[in-house]
Amino acid sequence: MNRNPVVAGSFYPGDSSILKNMINDYLQKAIIKDDQRDVLGVISPHAGYVYSGQCAAFSFNALKKKDFDLAVIIAPSHRFADFDFSLGDYDKYLTPLGGVKVAKDIVKELKDKYNMGTSYYANNIEHSLEVQLPFLQQIKPDAKLVPILLGEQNAKNSKRLASILTECFKDRLDKTVFIISSDLSHYHNNRIATEMDKELSENFEDLNINKMKEDFQLNKIEACGMGGVLTLMNLAKELKYIGITNLDYRNSGEVSGDYKQVVGYLSSCVYK
Repeated sequence: MNRNPVVAGSFYPGDSSILKNMINDYLQKAIIKDDQRDVLGVISPHAGYVYSGQCAAFSFNALKKKDFDLAVIIAPSHRFADFDFSLGDYDKYLTPLGGVKVAKDIVKELKDKYNMGTSYYANNIEHSLEVQLPFLQQIKPDAKLVPILLGEQNAKNSKRLASILTECFKDRLDKTVFIISSDLSHYHNNRIATEMDKELSENFEDLNINKMKEDFQLNKIEACGMGGVLTLMNLAKELKYIGITNLDYRNSGEVSGDYKQVVGYLSSCVYK
């Protein structure tokens, strides 16, 4: 069974040649320093490409530096939260650029060994994981996918997921990357959004898990994929990846011209 695209033609172009050209243009403009070695993972936004595609390109250019063949994408479920984790147990995820094969052996291992399930009703309609795929297809067409949706996002579940992933991937880290799908603050004015998002990005760069959790609980910061962000921070700590760089930040006002209600986007990289 394949998973069909649900936001092709809205969040990103449904025409393969237009989509390919758009992504290549974003990647070409996303210039990053060449000091990220042995990348563990990235944070990448998941809005419509006209808003967040250029920001996402920085994360995918960082991933290009690693010779990986497996991408674990951890994305939030926006409509359902009646589960902890939901694996995308499909054969392929389809996009206008073709199909991304799911690493069925690893999905089976996560299901059998760690009791992770699949909530098809959530996976079938969620955009936050799907929008990462055309970028992945452009930089690593043959990479296989381990798709994970987060339902109930909290610090406990993030720590538990990080422990599961550490155990599952510790012997194949050299060929694996983790992609965390998340936007930041939603619908504040430009000044408030920038302050909130700066706080979050500094917490991330400092690998300050406790402050990140505390700021989030106090509503000082916002991220729809906070569960994934905390998972990557816990992974970095457990696996001793101490290099963290924020690669790009912008918000929707820069495209829409509306600075009264903006959404923040961050591209970040964790490396050795």
